[in-house]
Amino acid sequence: MKLKSSLSYLWKLPLCGLAYFIGMAISGMVLPAVGFPTPEMPAGTDANTIMLWYLPGSMILSLVLSFVSRGLRVNWFLRWIILAELTWVFGAVGMVIESFFFMTTGAVSSILNALFTVLSFLSPSLFVSGAIAILFRPLQTESFLHSLNTFFSSRNVSQWSWRFVSALLAYPLIYFTFGLIVQPFIKDFYAQGMYELTTPTWGQLIPLQLARSLIFLLISLPVVIWWNGSRRGLWLALGSSIFTLTAFMAIITAYWFPWQLRLFHGLELLADGLVYAGALVMLLGREQAERRKEAENVQKETFTDRTRIRNLQSNPRVR
Repeated sequence: MKLKSSLSYLWKLPLCGLAYFIGMAISGMVLPAVGFPTPEMPAGTDANTIMLWYLPGSMILSLVLSFVSRGLRVNWFLRWIILAELTWVFGAVGMVIESFFFMTTGAVSSILNALFTVLSFLSPSLFVSGAIAILFRPLQTESFLHSLNTFFSSRNVSQWSWRFVSALLAYPLIYFTFGLIVQPFIKDFYAQGMYELTTPTWGQLIPLQLARSLIFLLISLPVVIWWNGSRRGLWLALGSSIFTLTAFMAIITAYWFPWQLRLFHGLELLADGLVYAGALVMLLGREQAERRKEAENVQKETFTDRTRIRNLQSNPRVR
């Protein structure tokens, strides 16, 4: 990344943070106005302090999503939609669905409160994603339908079938693996009901994570389809984004949780995000990335050959 481009982050990220705050303010006015009751704040917290934590949190969020935006070879509107759904679903919808079974806090104490929490993050997701899509653009774009057709035509139905089933099962497996690893360090917080935490049953957990996996797969797929870069770049951009989005409410802005809980949950979410993104890239993006690279190399070779022919034709000595 060039120095000028790097320095531009110093003013672009605060603008994205401002966009996020504007979205929060709109949600805070609209939802009560249409009849939604405002849920109680978590015990021992206040709205002003949480909003202060949203400032660095929204800038970190914008930073990781900027790399996704720069890597998508579609126009501004489509990048905005892809980023918005990625931000909203991973950062709010998926986390609220899970918190409904893991917490008793006011934000998820009822279906109506959970819906309020989910909708309150829709406007910020739209505003911050729009700012990111405008400020962090790719070097080139291509036809939406062309990329879509190229992606799905790269494999036959049976190949896609087992890959999508594997991708669907990957997230629950990853989730339970790293969850069990960190469980000894955090289980007392849940067993004792501290910080409004509770422990769901396996009968709740398994269908819950399968449902979240299906949602996450559908939301991640557009990034894989329209990614313009290496598989490693896709893995890092998508993995860091998933981690930051899932950690936004649970770790980054949850200042009232003790450091042990934030540390081990943070490590768990980091592992979840990176390994899950790696699984998606290997299962769904590998052959597509290779074919795209081969096509680009062929185009470069063809352009070079045409240039040589023109040079030979224009050189009188050769004639």
